[in-house]
Amino acid sequence: MRPCARPMVLVVLLTVVLFGGAMAEPRVFPLRLRNGRLPEDQRVVRVRQGDEVTLTWTTDRPVTLHLHGYDIEEKLAPGVPTVMRFTARATGRFAIEIHGVEGPEKIVGHLEVHPR
Repeated sequence: MRPCARPMVLVVLLTVVLFGGAMAEPRVFPLRLRNGRLPEDQRVVRVRQGDEVTLTWTTDRPVTLHLHGYDIEEKLAPGVPTVMRFTARATGRFAIEIHGVEGPEKIVGHLEVHPR
């Protein structure tokens, strides 16, 4: 093997070992808040560690959403799609919460990031 090819082989082998042969995936989720609630089938977003995640939000009223654990906060306006984009690095279950618009903070869903 040529000396310059060795580092590349090492990178590929290390990637296979660390990620079990599975590569990160782009994951896109359209999420619809109505009356400050998500539909039952959208309340848990499940991804794998390393995935590139896009949460595209729509709402019928102005709200501020906070994704705990990733410290992402976005202001949503009615009828205007708003995107949260990030790499799912931290594993665990993270609350998605409405902040301060309509009374007390309220959890509307969760992001679950499972290890690869």
